[in-house]
Parts: sequence; structure tokens; C-alpha cells
Amino acid sequence: MEMSDLYQLGRRLAEIALEDMGSDVPDLAPGEFLVLQDLFLHGRSAVGDIAKRTGLAQSRVSTSVRSLVGRSWVTTAADPSDGRKTLVDVTEPIRAAGHQRRAGHADKALTKALAGAEDTERADLIAALERLHQLLVAGRTQRRFPDTVTP
Repeated sequence: MEMSDLYQLGRRLAEIALEDMGSDVPDLAPGEFLVLQDLFLHGRSAVGDIAKRTGLAQSRVSTSVRSLVGRSWVTTAADPSDGRKTLVDVTEPIRAAGHQRRAGHADKALTKALAGAEDTERADLIAALERLHQLLVAGRTQRRFPDTVTP
């Protein structure tokens, strides 16, 4: 397998997961999705910190936050330790809905995506993906964007 094949496989698996977790919510822009994802991973955060972790411009994060506040998906407050900063947090109904979506099992989405495979092959592939997760992901800190890229 070439490195580009591995990258494409990772992207396709991410697309399958995102589709099933609800990134296709109507009118949810990609930047808004990334802001929500970051808040689920890191909790209440300053706009600048969200920008650093996601790789989005601070102005894009601010625009996404305003949109999400308008939907009552997030709340904002002044940082008590530095009034110049704005803290953002997910509302409880959105947090509960997000946990429910993220807790869903991948078998249904993978079964649909692997519809062209025989039942036993599909089961083997899903088991292999679970094993890859155990070996490569489980117990590691989740990060969407690395701070640095090593050539």
C-alpha cells in the first residue's frame, strides 16, 4: 500500500464516521463542525485556543461561534482571568446529543459502506479495523491537527 492510499483510506473512514455522527446536519458549515468537535474534545475553551488547535483562523472561529450561539448550540462568556478573552462552551442539550451520536457503534455504517463484500469478508474487515484502532489509536491523545509536521 502506498502512503497516498493509506491517506485516502483514512479520509474515507473519517467521512463514513462523520456522516453517521451527523456532520451532515443542514446548514452546519465545516468550520462550525470543527469548532464543535474541538469543544467536545477539550471542553470550555477560549476562541484563540480553539483556533490554535483546529488550524482555523481566529476570525473564522469567531464567525462560527456567533452562528452556533444563534442556534443555542454554544454559550459564550468573558474569561474571568482575562476579560479580553471569550470562553466558549457547548450547551447541555447539544452535549447530550453529541455524546449520543459519538457513542454509536460503527458496525451499521461500515456494513453499509462495505455492502460489496461477502458477509464473512465484511465481518473480518470490521474486526481488522477494530484491531487497528486498538493498536494505533486506543490510549492516545486525540488531536485533529498536529502542532508541527515532520517531513
